[in-house]
Amino acid sequence: MRSFRIWVTVVTLLSGSSLFAQNTDTLRITLAQADSLLISRNLSLIAYHYEVDKAEARKVQEKLFSNPELFTEWNLYNPTAKQWLDAGRNGQKIIQLQKVFRIAGQRKTSIRLAEEEKQMTQWQYFELARSLKYALHVSYYRYHFLNNAISNIRSRLALLKSVIDLYGDQYTKGNVSLQELTRLKSTYFDINNQVNDTQTELVQLQSDLQLLLVDDRVIFPIPNVSSQIVPELTAITLPTLIEQSLANRPELKIAQSLQAQNQLRYSLERKQAIPNLTTGAIYDQAGSYVNNYTGIQVGLQVPLFNRNQGRIQEARIGIEQSKIMLQSKQQEITREVQTAWNVFQLLRDQYASAGTDFEIQLDQLSKGLVSNYSKNNISLLEFTDMFESYNTSIIQLNQLKADLNKSYEELNYAVGQDLRP
Repeated sequence: MRSFRIWVTVVTLLSGSSLFAQNTDTLRITLAQADSLLISRNLSLIAYHYEVDKAEARKVQEKLFSNPELFTEWNLYNPTAKQWLDAGRNGQKIIQLQKVFRIAGQRKTSIRLAEEEKQMTQWQYFELARSLKYALHVSYYRYHFLNNAISNIRSRLALLKSVIDLYGDQYTKGNVSLQELTRLKSTYFDINNQVNDTQTELVQLQSDLQLLLVDDRVIFPIPNVSSQIVPELTAITLPTLIEQSLANRPELKIAQSLQAQNQLRYSLERKQAIPNLTTGAIYDQAGSYVNNYTGIQVGLQVPLFNRNQGRIQEARIGIEQSKIMLQSKQQEITREVQTAWNVFQLLRDQYASAGTDFEIQLDQLSKGLVSNYSKNNISLLEFTDMFESYNTSIIQLNQLKADLNKSYEELNYAVGQDLRP
């Protein structure tokens, strides 16, 4: 009687239940589509792109020539003619026009410096985009694998719940012991706690995905996951990865740009020590030795005290500082690649040791658990132990898949490019 009722319940649940209904507010998205949305929608990227535009505006400004300056002086009161504002034919006025010329190449160097600053801003934008893409990929795959684990476990929990309900009825009739019923409930409680903990992480991952993609809908990843969780990297060596990272990492490009900027600043400050040339023309109606006097003007600061010594020294120190910063960044990137490579190898070996068919074996095991128990082929203790082991293994296996994908993304991030063949 017990075997028949449990078996009927199992068949009913497997055939008639649906764990996840289609939700019209769900955005089912591939990883490539998610990357595209990230670039076009993410507010941090959009906001920082304005920094690139601002750098371009500064470059335009440096290309502009300085404006000429116009001065004029008018007679306020002529005591001889007893006339106010006497600036007519017989009055007095002075008109003067001046223009400053940077004669030591400061303008050209300033333009080059602005161009280098814009280039650095673009590298900073690329670095921000790369960091956000890494966060997106990690959250995307982790959500996929953990949700897959939850989906599998919830279907088995529904079966276990049906068995508990049936045992509850049989316990009231005196057909099963309290020990059996309590053991089943304890198993259900422990597994459900694991599910709730994982579900809590899924909620946070969903929030991260929505924030990155700026979308209020439920983000449902549909990755193209083949039998291989990550691509094989057997043909790639650690020295090759380090060499690629030193050529590709935007942080290194930023450090190199800072070094170039400091060199340009040093050159500019040295040129700033050379005085600018001021030229102009003047018209004096009646205040010079002759009426309607016209003349040209040439002015030059005499670098007697201020020869820009402090700023030149500061720029020279900046060059040395940027060299040390560049070396430090190179060492940091090398260590990051080594660490990412070692972690990836460790997790890949750990996943390989479990066997690619481990999940299939677990699924086959779980499908026969309730049937074998209902037919008295296994004991209650064996049933609960195997049931707990299955669900724990499902969660741990999918967490391992997520961790392996994360380590692969970390390796991509450390190298500065996607290593997929």
